[in-house]
Amino acid sequence: MKARLGYARSMVAATVLIVGVAPVASAQATRTPNPNAPRLVVGTLRSSDKKLSVQASEELRSRFNADIPFRMLTVISSADYKTVVEQSGYPYDEALSSGDLGSLAKLLRTDEYVEGTVEKTATGFIIHASLTLTRDAGLTQPLPPAEGDRLARVASALSKSLQDARKQIDHEKKCNMLGRDNKPAEAIAAARAGVAAYPQATIARLCELNVRAGFKQPPDSLIAVALEVLKHDPKNKVALAYAAQAYKDKGDQDQSTEMLVRLLATDPTNTRLVDEVVNALAASGKSEMAKPIIAQAIKDNPGDVRLMKLGFLIYLASKDVAAGTALGEEMVKIDTSLADTTYFTKMVAAFDGDSAFQKAADIAAQGAAKFPTNTTILSMLGQEQLKTAQQQQAIATFRKILSIDPKAPSIRMLIARTFDELKLPDSTLNALREAKAAGEDGQAVGGYALTIGNRLFRLGGDAFNKSQSTKTSEDYREAIDANLRVMPWVMFADSTLTQVESKNTAGFLKAVSAFYVSAAALTDAPKTKSCELAKIGQEYIAIAQENMVRGGRVSPQTVAQLMPILPQLMTSGEQMVKAYCAAPKP
Repeated sequence: MKARLGYARSMVAATVLIVGVAPVASAQATRTPNPNAPRLVVGTLRSSDKKLSVQASEELRSRFNADIPFRMLTVISSADYKTVVEQSGYPYDEALSSGDLGSLAKLLRTDEYVEGTVEKTATGFIIHASLTLTRDAGLTQPLPPAEGDRLARVASALSKSLQDARKQIDHEKKCNMLGRDNKPAEAIAAARAGVAAYPQATIARLCELNVRAGFKQPPDSLIAVALEVLKHDPKNKVALAYAAQAYKDKGDQDQSTEMLVRLLATDPTNTRLVDEVVNALAASGKSEMAKPIIAQAIKDNPGDVRLMKLGFLIYLASKDVAAGTALGEEMVKIDTSLADTTYFTKMVAAFDGDSAFQKAADIAAQGAAKFPTNTTILSMLGQEQLKTAQQQQAIATFRKILSIDPKAPSIRMLIARTFDELKLPDSTLNALREAKAAGEDGQAVGGYALTIGNRLFRLGGDAFNKSQSTKTSEDYREAIDANLRVMPWVMFADSTLTQVESKNTAGFLKAVSAFYVSAAALTDAPKTKSCELAKIGQEYIAIAQENMVRGGRVSPQTVAQLMPILPQLMTSGEQMVKAYCAAPKP
């Protein structure tokens, strides 16, 4: 089609050179044309009936020539039009596209052109037509539908409508000229004179719009004129575009988007406009509205990876994971360069949000293989490995991140949490110490240690209570060990936390756990006169004493119960150490 159009345009140019600038002769030989009069061409009307199309178009040309004085307008005759289009490679009975008719009008040096449709009705015929200024295809005036029982009567009605509509043309020309001369007020006045001459005027109003926009007038003034145009021509592209931008400038995104959607409906194959509309919908949180638009655009333009990428983003934004990920995978098969970091991060996030963790892990692994130093993708990979029970692989991934960026935030905490999931307490505490040494947030690092300490504290309390019930050495020993396991965590937490309230909680756990250790040890020590247990009891009652006051700020009732017992345990500890740990006499 493009080749044919190029051929057609070259042939039209050649034809103009052959026939001359004003090839009108046969139909108007007895009339002298005004060389200064505007020129108009009527394109073959579109119709399902080619014969009717030709008849109606010829009737219009003939009627316009008969009704409109030559001094006011020169209408290209049917004979001359037929010569031009046939020598350009088009059938005479085939309607040209709007673009091709506009090009033809320029090559014929006509100022205006008329296009439209004709159809047979139950009672006769109806023609829908519009007048367009050749210099700007956006300057279009819809003419009222003309209907009648005979084509002659339809053409007569349309001729009157054309003459009425053209009353605005001189005013529009003046508006355009004054606008170019930097006289916006006078230009707008001329446009308004055109509206007064023809109240349904769109061409004159469009000139006013162009002037107001060109001179950066307030959005409300543009919106008012644009809406006047749309009242008479609801599909006017120029008015819709201006209205969309003016509403956007005003901050009314909803109205702006509505105008863009209406604009797209007038030109659904315009991929640039599809981009703008879909992005506007997405930006205003209306991705669902954008989906059918982008879906149709992709269908109409198969293999267009730019549209596919836009659709990929829109589907994912609207939480349509199945459609979005499928389109994404198809897109990168066509153009592997689109498998960039954004693609991988969005794909992983989409699958993760849909609980397809293994698929998310697989995509993240592909991304990490392609971008081995991208810590964002590596972090996503590690997270997905955790969700698919690949803890050791996750730790290796996190270690790789630290080798790339030793200051990567929170990674050491992830390693610590993973070791904790694997029930490797020593590795967990070492990872937390690494995090502290690396300068990570003390409250976060200490808080996690405190969480583990609290968990162990509950177990230690249960073990101590059991030993108090059974009073067996085995259970006392378990109570001591269970509470000793608490101490490294709460001590680390106490030295790392930054908030006083949290530190007091660590102090409370430390005090009570130390009390449990001491009480169990000193209760069991006399059975075997154990020096070891006596020393443990003495050491830990001192820790309990040191931290019990801080613990009172956390649980006053518990501390009030334990405080009176501390002096007794301290005395018992001292006595047992002297008795059980004295050097034997020689």
